[in-house]
Amino acid sequence: MWWIRKQLLRLKLYLSENYQNEAESLVIWYAVCFAMGAAFYFALPIELSAWVIVGFFEAILVLLYLTRRTEVEFKILTYVAVFMLGLSIAKADAMHRLNNIEKDLPEVVYLHGYIKNLDYNSSQRPRLLLSNVNNFERDLKGDFRISITQSPDWLKAGKCVELVAKLPQKYTPNPVGNYNFERSNFYKGISATGYSIGPIFEKDCLKTPIKPTSIIIKIRDYIKNIIQTNSPKDTASIITALTIGDKSYISKEQSDNYRTSGLAHFLSISGMHMGMIALLVFFLIRSLLFTIGEGRYDLRKPAAFISIGATFLYFIISGQSVSCIRAFVMTSIVLLGILLNRRAISLRLWAFAILVVTIITPDAVVSPGFLMSFSAVLGLVSFYENNASKLYAWFKSRSLAGKIGGYLLGVIITDIVATIMTMPYSFYYFKQISVYTSLGNLLAGPVIAFIVMPCLLLFLISIPLGLSSYCIIPLNLGIELINEITTFVSSLPGAHNGENLGLMPDWGIFLITLGFLWLCIWQSRWRYWGILYISIGLLSITTIAKPDFIFDENGSTYAYQNLSNNIVPSQYQENKFLTKIWCGNTKYTEADNSIICNSKKCIYKNTIEFTKGKITYKGKNIPLKSGGYINLNNGITYYTPENNRLWN
Repeated sequence: MWWIRKQLLRLKLYLSENYQNEAESLVIWYAVCFAMGAAFYFALPIELSAWVIVGFFEAILVLLYLTRRTEVEFKILTYVAVFMLGLSIAKADAMHRLNNIEKDLPEVVYLHGYIKNLDYNSSQRPRLLLSNVNNFERDLKGDFRISITQSPDWLKAGKCVELVAKLPQKYTPNPVGNYNFERSNFYKGISATGYSIGPIFEKDCLKTPIKPTSIIIKIRDYIKNIIQTNSPKDTASIITALTIGDKSYISKEQSDNYRTSGLAHFLSISGMHMGMIALLVFFLIRSLLFTIGEGRYDLRKPAAFISIGATFLYFIISGQSVSCIRAFVMTSIVLLGILLNRRAISLRLWAFAILVVTIITPDAVVSPGFLMSFSAVLGLVSFYENNASKLYAWFKSRSLAGKIGGYLLGVIITDIVATIMTMPYSFYYFKQISVYTSLGNLLAGPVIAFIVMPCLLLFLISIPLGLSSYCIIPLNLGIELINEITTFVSSLPGAHNGENLGLMPDWGIFLITLGFLWLCIWQSRWRYWGILYISIGLLSITTIAKPDFIFDENGSTYAYQNLSNNIVPSQYQENKFLTKIWCGNTKYTEADNSIICNSKKCIYKNTIEFTKGKITYKGKNIPLKSGGYINLNNGITYYTPENNRLWN
């Protein structure tokens, strides 16, 4: 026992010593605890009552009062209180959104509404986002996303239409994915999705949106028309995504090339786009003011102020998605740091950005965009805070050729750090990693920084001046070059080897996230304990067997692992949406030795026999339940649906 007491004392001294040396870092953990509290709400298997959450929160406040004179216990409880505050805000936000969603709708319903947005679904069918919807009897809450079979010339955003739609009553779960379709629609304010079952008619609006909203919709539609009129199809689709945030025009082939080459992040308006726009405006304004104010005034402040305005306008036309909100908040905080004479980029500002984004959109904390962007920024800030002085001293002493080489080296280092910090989330959410992501970003990075983004800013400025048809020409050339780079990289040998990988459990990605935070936030040597957490998290991949055969709850859609270890669809693929989630864009082919099919049934590896509505595994019929997957070595794993969550 004396040996155990000795080790416990040593551990206590070790923790106390490191704790005392981390005064600056302790503040940052409050933001982390707040975000983790919100994430915990979404990780719960059941919906906690608001009164239960309030009871826990009040109990923590009582404990804080009782321990106010004991420093360590009080400090720990403050983190618990912040955690509970994050959980409470997530719950309150969900309850508020529930009041703005229509419930108990019939399967077939008449809809009259205002076209908020017109895009295309994964099958390239026109899709309407209707707001201010009425069903003849009453006004309906929330928006409605309806796919249509026809697209008359008059159909565009800003028009009002009426149609009859079929709204599926439930969504087939994805047993091997981490994308929650119902929750996503809930937080987008979409009451239902479906498809039209008759003609669509133009009608007078019963109720138009408020003036600013209608103006923004018309501006977005005007910009989209300019792009489609003055750009080739493959180029126009990318520019449309970069300006108004609409990726529905991007073809499957283009999307695959960008994803395989590690440039999929370029297609979603994020901190990179907002940051580059802000940076370009910042230096443009500072250059214009240089002759009249250099040496007398701090030109950074007016430049930063105008940059905030410019990024706000870009944010407005970009669609104001969750990722755009996050990007705008982070960029604005950096610019505010300049206005307030604070370091533009630091871990404290990173933590403040997490607080703001979590308060505005609590659901973002479990989205891949939030985790990947904040993780990348965390890694980069931590790396350059610890190595900036050394790199600057080395860079300053180089010749011109050395500086060019240093820039390329900086791009490579930045890409490596960002890739390491985001790769686990790509694996967790998308079951894939980009093999040549460093090469793709190295080739495309200079083109994006020096051609595409400056030309994009020039194009946006030229629109109110009536010069957009001329200014879009260099932007087209830049995007065409990026398209060629993605095609080249995605065609390299082994480029697709990172697709359709295994599964990672929730506890695995949690440990990896905790490891990243521990490694990057702490400054003492105990930070390296984070490597242990990351290693255990990565090993969690081995605890979940990769699916050999996947089935849905109706027995109408199946997929299987072929001889190339890729998940591919079978001839039974009634649910096209689910097939795309499981298999990406791979197609069914009869030339596959792992499966034998006839007109009545299929047999997979002489073990699984299946037909529509029925599966026989090792000679026994198995229940379909809520869908799941079979691993030939480990047996059946069923999908566990969420119970009584507000978004269900």
